[in-house]
Amino acid sequence: MVFQDARCKRSIIITLENKFEYDQIKELLDSIMYQKKLMNCYGLDTVNCNWDLKKFPVTRTDTQMNGIQRDIQKYNETVCQYNDYSKRLGLEYGIDIVNEMKKGCNIIFRPPSNS
Repeated sequence: MVFQDARCKRSIIITLENKFEYDQIKELLDSIMYQKKLMNCYGLDTVNCNWDLKKFPVTRTDTQMNGIQRDIQKYNETVCQYNDYSKRLGLEYGIDIVNEMKKGCNIIFRPPSNS
């Protein structure tokens, strides 16, 4: 379903037929939102993908730096998993998500109507 809002920005709403699919995509998105808070503390502007190195924490030990590196790696992996899964769902439902996002469309996943 394609929706046009007052700002003329298109959104594509995909109502998933399977609750498991919705739970998976929601879990990935929730994880990204949680990890995004850490990335903001480390100085990453997640909208523009730019680092503000003044905000990056000064570590005292290699263990602290390794922890930050693991957080950044986990964030990147989760974003990749979300992107891959949303692309797969889009193809399954007949939507080229990458192409639509390039046009400026928002992609919204909805749970099955019976849940």
